[in-house]
Amino acid sequence: MTLCALASFVNAQVSMRDVWLSMPDSILPYLNKNLRTEHVDFVDMHVKSEVKNLLHENGVLDTLTNDFAVYYLPQSSTLEMKLLTKADSTQVICMVKTVKAPEAESEIRFFDTSWKPLAADFGLPIHVSEGDILKQFTIKPSDMTDNRFEELSKMIDPVMLSASLDVSSPVITLRLSTPVLTKQEKDDVSVIAKQISFKWDGTIFKEY
Repeated sequence: MTLCALASFVNAQVSMRDVWLSMPDSILPYLNKNLRTEHVDFVDMHVKSEVKNLLHENGVLDTLTNDFAVYYLPQSSTLEMKLLTKADSTQVICMVKTVKAPEAESEIRFFDTSWKPLAADFGLPIHVSEGDILKQFTIKPSDMTDNRFEELSKMIDPVMLSASLDVSSPVITLRLSTPVLTKQEKDDVSVIAKQISFKWDGTIFKEY
Protein backbone atom coordinates (compact mmCIF):
# COMPACT_ATOMS: atom_id res chain seq x y z
CA MET A 1 0.00 0.00 0.00
CA THR A 2 1.42 3.41 -0.98
CA LEU A 3 1.70 6.24 1.52
CA CYS A 4 -1.09 8.14 -0.24
CA ALA A 5 -3.34 5.10 -0.22
CA LEU A 6 -2.55 4.47 3.44
CA ALA A 7 -3.36 8.07 4.33
CA SER A 8 -6.63 7.84 2.43
CA PHE A 9 -7.53 4.64 4.29
CA VAL A 10 -6.74 6.16 7.69
CA ASN A 11 -8.72 9.32 6.93
CA ALA A 12 -11.71 7.26 5.84
CA GLN A 13 -11.92 5.42 9.14
CA VAL A 14 -14.01 6.82 11.97
CA SER A 15 -14.22 5.82 15.62
CA MET A 16 -17.29 5.17 17.72
CA ARG A 17 -16.61 8.49 19.46
CA ASP A 18 -16.99 10.20 16.07
CA VAL A 19 -20.17 8.23 15.39
CA TRP A 20 -21.65 9.05 18.79
CA LEU A 21 -20.98 12.77 18.46
CA SER A 22 -22.15 13.04 14.85
CA MET A 23 -25.34 11.04 15.42
CA PRO A 24 -28.41 13.00 14.24
CA ASP A 25 -30.65 14.23 17.04
CA SER A 26 -33.53 12.37 15.36
CA ILE A 27 -32.01 9.03 16.38
CA LEU A 28 -32.40 9.87 20.06
CA PRO A 29 -34.58 13.00 20.18
CA TYR A 30 -34.13 13.29 23.93
CA LEU A 31 -30.32 13.40 23.67
CA ASN A 32 -28.92 16.30 21.66
CA LYS A 33 -25.28 16.82 20.69
CA ASN A 34 -24.50 18.92 23.77
CA LEU A 35 -25.69 16.13 26.03
CA ARG A 36 -23.84 13.48 24.00
CA THR A 37 -20.68 15.56 24.29
CA GLU A 38 -21.20 15.77 28.05
CA HIS A 39 -21.37 11.98 28.18
CA VAL A 40 -18.03 11.73 26.35
CA ASP A 41 -16.46 14.26 28.71
CA PHE A 42 -17.39 12.04 31.66
CA VAL A 43 -15.94 9.01 29.88
CA ASP A 44 -12.68 10.91 29.39
CA MET A 45 -12.64 11.68 33.13
CA HIS A 46 -13.08 7.96 33.88
CA VAL A 47 -16.21 8.56 35.95
CA LYS A 48 -19.73 7.24 35.52
CA SER A 49 -21.12 8.86 32.38
CA GLU A 50 -24.59 9.68 33.68
CA VAL A 51 -26.42 12.70 32.26
CA LYS A 52 -30.01 13.90 32.60
CA ASN A 53 -31.58 13.91 29.13
CA LEU A 54 -34.28 16.16 27.67
CA LEU A 55 -36.95 13.89 29.20
CA HIS A 56 -35.40 14.55 32.62
CA GLU A 57 -34.31 10.93 32.86
CA ASN A 58 -30.81 9.87 33.83
CA GLY A 59 -29.19 8.09 30.90
CA VAL A 60 -25.83 6.32 31.08
CA LEU A 61 -23.19 5.94 28.39
CA ASP A 62 -22.03 2.67 29.88
CA THR A 63 -19.37 1.72 27.32
CA LEU A 64 -17.46 3.63 24.67
CA THR A 65 -14.62 1.90 22.81
CA ASN A 66 -13.11 2.51 19.41
CA ASP A 67 -15.87 0.52 17.70
CA PHE A 68 -18.61 -0.06 20.28
CA ALA A 69 -20.99 1.93 22.49
CA VAL A 70 -23.82 1.21 24.90
CA TYR A 71 -26.24 3.85 26.15
CA TYR A 72 -29.15 2.95 28.38
CA LEU A 73 -32.05 4.34 30.32
CA PRO A 74 -32.42 2.21 33.47
CA GLN A 75 -35.49 -0.07 33.41
CA SER A 76 -36.53 1.26 30.01
CA SER A 77 -34.35 0.93 26.93
CA THR A 78 -30.85 0.27 25.62
CA LEU A 79 -29.01 1.55 22.56
CA GLU A 80 -26.04 -0.47 21.30
CA MET A 81 -23.84 0.47 18.34
CA LYS A 82 -21.04 -1.40 16.62
CA LEU A 83 -18.75 -0.21 13.81
CA LEU A 84 -18.31 -2.95 11.22
CA THR A 85 -15.49 -2.87 8.67
CA LYS A 86 -16.35 -4.08 5.19
CA ALA A 87 -14.04 -5.93 2.82
CA ASP A 88 -13.37 -2.65 0.95
CA SER A 89 -12.37 -1.00 4.28
CA THR A 90 -15.47 1.20 4.43
CA GLN A 91 -17.49 1.05 7.64
CA VAL A 92 -21.08 0.31 8.56
CA ILE A 93 -22.86 1.34 11.76
CA CYS A 94 -24.95 -1.46 13.23
CA MET A 95 -27.49 -0.06 15.70
CA VAL A 96 -29.62 -2.09 18.08
CA LYS A 97 -32.42 -0.32 19.95
CA THR A 98 -34.01 -2.48 22.64
CA VAL A 99 -37.14 -1.56 24.56
CA LYS A 100 -38.32 -3.46 27.61
CA ALA A 101 -42.10 -3.47 27.83
CA PRO A 102 -41.73 -5.61 29.89
CA GLU A 103 -39.90 -8.18 27.75
CA ALA A 104 -37.13 -7.01 25.47
CA GLU A 105 -37.83 -6.30 21.80
CA SER A 106 -35.12 -4.99 19.51
CA GLU A 107 -34.97 -2.95 16.33
CA ILE A 108 -31.84 -3.46 14.20
CA ARG A 109 -30.81 -0.77 11.73
CA PHE A 110 -27.76 -0.04 9.59
CA PHE A 111 -26.20 3.25 8.52
CA ASP A 112 -23.11 4.41 6.70
CA THR A 113 -20.71 6.62 8.63
CA SER A 114 -22.51 9.73 7.38
CA TRP A 115 -25.65 8.39 9.05
CA LYS A 116 -27.37 7.59 5.78
CA PRO A 117 -29.80 4.68 6.42
CA LEU A 118 -28.94 1.44 4.62
CA ALA A 119 -31.80 -0.77 3.47
CA ALA A 120 -29.79 -4.02 3.49
CA ASP A 121 -30.31 -6.62 6.22
CA PHE A 122 -26.71 -7.88 5.88
CA GLY A 123 -27.76 -11.49 6.41
CA LEU A 124 -29.86 -10.97 9.53
CA PRO A 125 -33.51 -12.15 9.77
CA ILE A 126 -34.95 -8.66 10.22
CA HIS A 127 -37.13 -8.41 7.10
CA VAL A 128 -38.75 -11.84 7.24
CA SER A 129 -42.16 -13.09 8.34
CA GLU A 130 -43.03 -14.07 11.91
CA GLY A 131 -43.48 -17.63 10.72
CA ASP A 132 -39.97 -17.76 9.31
CA ILE A 133 -38.55 -16.28 12.52
CA LEU A 134 -40.39 -18.89 14.57
CA LYS A 135 -38.99 -21.71 12.43
CA GLN A 136 -35.45 -20.38 12.67
CA PHE A 137 -35.46 -19.75 16.42
CA THR A 138 -37.15 -22.95 17.64
CA ILE A 139 -36.00 -26.54 17.65
CA LYS A 140 -37.86 -29.72 18.57
CA PRO A 141 -36.07 -31.92 21.13
CA SER A 142 -35.70 -35.51 20.02
CA ASP A 143 -37.88 -36.80 22.88
CA MET A 144 -40.74 -34.32 22.25
CA THR A 145 -43.85 -35.24 20.30
CA ASP A 146 -44.86 -33.24 17.24
CA ASN A 147 -48.11 -32.26 18.97
CA ARG A 148 -46.31 -30.91 22.04
CA PHE A 149 -43.84 -28.99 19.87
CA GLU A 150 -46.71 -27.44 17.90
CA GLU A 151 -48.52 -26.57 21.13
CA LEU A 152 -45.48 -24.79 22.55
CA SER A 153 -44.77 -23.03 19.26
CA LYS A 154 -48.28 -21.57 19.19
CA MET A 155 -47.69 -20.09 22.64
CA ILE A 156 -45.00 -17.81 21.19
CA ASP A 157 -47.33 -15.05 20.10
CA PRO A 158 -46.54 -12.33 19.23
CA VAL A 159 -43.20 -13.37 17.74
CA MET A 160 -40.56 -10.92 19.02
CA LEU A 161 -36.78 -10.90 18.89
CA SER A 162 -34.28 -9.23 21.16
CA ALA A 163 -30.69 -8.66 20.11
CA SER A 164 -27.37 -7.80 21.70
CA LEU A 165 -24.01 -6.82 20.23
CA ASP A 166 -20.69 -8.11 21.51
CA VAL A 167 -18.30 -5.53 22.91
CA SER A 168 -15.09 -7.17 21.68
CA SER A 169 -16.03 -8.92 18.43
CA PRO A 170 -18.32 -8.27 15.42
CA VAL A 171 -21.01 -10.61 16.71
CA ILE A 172 -24.73 -10.10 17.24
CA THR A 173 -26.92 -12.55 19.17
CA LEU A 174 -30.68 -12.82 18.61
CA ARG A 175 -33.20 -14.58 20.83
CA LEU A 176 -36.97 -14.93 21.14
CA SER A 177 -38.90 -12.85 23.66
CA THR A 178 -42.08 -14.15 25.29
CA PRO A 179 -43.94 -11.15 26.73
CA VAL A 180 -47.41 -12.52 27.47
CA LEU A 181 -46.58 -15.86 29.10
CA THR A 182 -46.56 -16.86 32.74
CA LYS A 183 -43.31 -17.93 34.35
CA GLN A 184 -44.24 -21.59 33.98
CA GLU A 185 -45.18 -21.10 30.33
CA LYS A 186 -41.88 -19.33 29.69
CA ASP A 187 -40.04 -22.24 31.27
CA ASP A 188 -41.94 -24.64 29.04
CA VAL A 189 -41.27 -22.63 25.88
CA SER A 190 -37.57 -22.24 26.72
CA VAL A 191 -37.13 -25.94 25.92
CA ILE A 192 -37.79 -25.29 22.22
CA ALA A 193 -36.46 -21.73 21.91
CA LYS A 194 -32.90 -21.12 20.82
CA GLN A 195 -30.67 -18.11 20.47
CA ILE A 196 -28.48 -17.63 17.42
CA SER A 197 -25.24 -15.70 17.09
CA PHE A 198 -24.16 -14.18 13.80
CA LYS A 199 -20.61 -13.03 13.02
CA TRP A 200 -19.67 -10.30 10.56
CA ASP A 201 -17.39 -11.59 7.78
CA GLY A 202 -16.68 -8.30 6.06
CA THR A 203 -19.74 -8.50 3.84
CA ILE A 204 -22.65 -9.97 5.82
CA PHE A 205 -23.44 -11.61 9.16
CA LYS A 206 -23.21 -15.40 9.08
CA GLU A 207 -24.61 -17.80 11.64
CA TYR A 208 -21.93 -19.57 13.63
